Amino acid sequence: MRLLEVADPDVCLLASQYSLIDHKNALDQVFPAAKAKKVSFVIGTSLNAGFLSGSPRYNYGKDSYKIPAAFIKKRSSLLEVAAAHGVDLRTAALQFSAAPDVASALVVGCKSEQQILADYTSMQTKIPAEFWADLKARKLIEQNAPVPTA
Repeated sequence: MRLLEVADPDVCLLASQYSLIDHKNALDQVFPAAKAKKVSFVIGTSLNAGFLSGSPRYNYGKDSYKIPAAFIKKRSSLLEVAAAHGVDLRTAALQFSAAPDVASALVVGCKSEQQILADYTSMQTKIPAEFWADLKARKLIEQNAPVPTA
C-alpha cells in the first residue's frame, strides 16, 4: 500500500497477498487502490510456496513450516470441495490467482519441465462454475472474489 502511495508503477509484484487461502485484504484494500492508480500485479503467491499443492510449508521464510491450524483446515476444506467437483486444487489455485482484472501475470516456481507443462495445462483446464459457487457458498473464498469463467 505504501508503494502505491509514494510511487507511480505500472506493474508490481504482489508477493504474498493473493491466493485461495489468503485474499480478503487484497480484495478489500490493495486491489481498489491499484485500480485507482491503474496498476496491475504479477501475482507471486498462487500456491503459497506449494502449500496448496501439498507442500509442508506455507509461503516462505524462517517459519514457513509452522503452518497455522486454520490454514491447514482451510486447505483440507478446499481439497474436499475440489474432490467433490473433480477439480485439481493446484489448477484451481492458479486460475483463481489469475482471475482478478488487476492480475497481469503469475509467477509460479518449478523444478522440472514437467511442472512447466503442468502449469500450462492447469491454465487451459476448464473448471465448472459450480465449483466456484460452492467455494463461495461454504465461505471458503470471499463473495467478491473474481473467479474464472468457462
